[in-house]
Amino acid sequence: MARTTERNVPLTELNIRGIIINADAAGVAVTVYPSDSGCIFINKEDAGTVTYTLPAVADSKGKWYWFYNAQTSAAIAITSGTASVFMGSDGGTSSTMTTSSDAIGDSAIVICDGDYYYLIVLDGTWAES
Repeated sequence: MARTTERNVPLTELNIRGIIINADAAGVAVTVYPSDSGCIFINKEDAGTVTYTLPAVADSKGKWYWFYNAQTSAAIAITSGTASVFMGSDGGTSSTMTTSSDAIGDSAIVICDGDYYYLIVLDGTWAES
């Protein structure tokens, strides 16, 4: 059967391009840049919930980011900084998605189409916050 739809957003940077480790004492606020697309963000910070702030949604069309929790003392929060541009795991829109446990292995990939961020849960439970 022939394809009847076109790709809306080509993911031209689907290669895994590197690992960014947020280690103990590195801080609980991390800024994510469009140039970080294709990187895996590994959280080893245990001083509190680590908040990863994504770039403006318009600057991330076709970009993706992978987040992985590698410790048991704090959760991960991923924020878009803009209300209602994050499609999450419970069907609504939000500005922030957060792990609901502090577990090693909680992970998700975030993909952007230029209008919304989409959270694809790989492991753990994520909720709007």
